[in-house]
Amino acid sequence: MKKMLLDMLKSTGRWPEKPVISLVGAGGKTTCAYLLAEELAGEGKKVLVTTTTHMEHPNFLGRNGAIDQSPEEIAAALERSPIVTAGTSGPGGMKMRALPEEVFGAVLPYFDAAVIEADGSKRHPFKVPASHEPVIRKETTHIMILAGMPAMGRPLCRVCFRMEEAEKLLLETENRGPAEDGRDGSLAERILTPGLAGRLLEAGYVQPLKRQFPDAAQMILLNQTEDAAAVEELQKSTSVPVFGMPSDPVRANGRIHLILLAAGFSRRFGENKLLFKLDGRPMYQYPMEIFRTLKAVRRDIASVCVVSQYARILETAGEYGFCPAENRESAEGISSSLKLGIKKSREADKTDGTEEHFYCFFVADQPHLRADTVNRFLDGFLRSGKKIGCLASGDTTGNPVIFHESYVPELMGLKGDTGGKKVLKRHPEEVFLCDVGEELQLHDYDSRQSLEDRRIKGNAE
Repeated sequence: MKKMLLDMLKSTGRWPEKPVISLVGAGGKTTCAYLLAEELAGEGKKVLVTTTTHMEHPNFLGRNGAIDQSPEEIAAALERSPIVTAGTSGPGGMKMRALPEEVFGAVLPYFDAAVIEADGSKRHPFKVPASHEPVIRKETTHIMILAGMPAMGRPLCRVCFRMEEAEKLLLETENRGPAEDGRDGSLAERILTPGLAGRLLEAGYVQPLKRQFPDAAQMILLNQTEDAAAVEELQKSTSVPVFGMPSDPVRANGRIHLILLAAGFSRRFGENKLLFKLDGRPMYQYPMEIFRTLKAVRRDIASVCVVSQYARILETAGEYGFCPAENRESAEGISSSLKLGIKKSREADKTDGTEEHFYCFFVADQPHLRADTVNRFLDGFLRSGKKIGCLASGDTTGNPVIFHESYVPELMGLKGDTGGKKVLKRHPEEVFLCDVGEELQLHDYDSRQSLEDRRIKGNAE
């Protein structure tokens, strides 16, 4: 069985009760930071994700963020999700910067683990650090050094951040060790091999960090590869454990279709609840805002389809850039909307058909659902290898629900007012459950009384 990131880290030595993990190098730090955070959260831990340099703003990642807030406010964000991304505002609002040292120290006791992006690489797949890099917190217990496999086999000057530092190290070590492929060319044009990468990482990261942080365990992650020979070659050139991490094939090839079911009659509500304004916004717009966020942060969203019998909702869907699908058979029940959504999503997708497809269904009367929760759910589902998934709180399952394309025939066979939950219940062994973290996010409003009850409860809280 392939090691996941936590297994790799735990194999490097002592595993503390409250690990603080710093990610350095290049080639997928942000992605790995959140993979680690989700694995830690899967063990029941409350996880702080932050940086000592800068990283993407959580709002642009669909993540539970706490920016420019006090330690107490950052801790309060745990009520929304077990993973909190915290930092300070960066220029332009696209990035976040490090927490002040005193804030980091004060907030750390509220969490069971911390994952820190502690290095910058300007999106290069390989890096050799300058003397002032990386920026490691003194509380760090583990250091993960990343290198991207796509950098291998290419001229160093085209893939390496801080090329001038790489040239210095090459000059210092030119007469040491066996010759490397491409050695006859200039330093900048030298081809980066796993062996050369190991030498540069050993001299640039491993040895300096051993001197600065002798108690912190180290490892190297050769990211985006299953090439055991490449991992072995790199391992020969360094003194710390080396692991390979393949790209998740489902994540790489999966195409997700978001489908909003908004064609109900709201008979128990007494009026069209989807048009009912909650905190100044029609209820149906809440999921549309989630879709807008997900489309901005995820490349695997293939289409967004809004199924409704209401002209106003269909018109708004078009304004958002989504595919509006008019359901003229709403009286037949939710199954008619579900099947129409699948049909229109397939028509809207322009890919060549080689990818796997997933159909994720949302309801329009669930206004407390958060984009960061859905983003975390989709990430966890794709990594799980399961073919059905839904949000849950304890034993209570809720929406959204996602299905692999292999279940389309069953979904298309549904009749009347029967939704996808019937298919989900037929295949419990294939279901991935994602803890919503905050039960309110699953709440939908079937009646005016349920809305009033929620308001009363909210005021009491």
